[in-house]
Amino acid sequence: MHELTEEQFHTQADVLQDRIEQAMDDSGLDLDMEQVDGSLVLMLAEGPRLVIGRQPASREIWLAAPSGTLHFGFCPQRGWLHDSDDEPLAEVLGQLLEDLTGEELDLDLEAD
Repeated sequence: MHELTEEQFHTQADVLQDRIEQAMDDSGLDLDMEQVDGSLVLMLAEGPRLVIGRQPASREIWLAAPSGTLHFGFCPQRGWLHDSDDEPLAEVLGQLLEDLTGEELDLDLEAD
């Protein structure tokens, strides 16, 4: 993964969280969102919560889900990638939400 300075990391994490918020607004899913201490919390109507948090020391984004916590590193050409299989965060998050809600999602977290 690409080594980011702390400032670059926070900038990229802010952009990512903004894009996730926009994608959730556009998705039509029944959920609430809130920012808590730099983390974005997605609260599904059915009860489960997903937390997209930042870990500045390791320069990772963590996605906490009912099944466990996944870690993502930044690649300038491809965005945030899962640390074990390089799957993009958008695909992982979309699949998790689909599994939890039963609604098919195609999340676009790229710039407009």
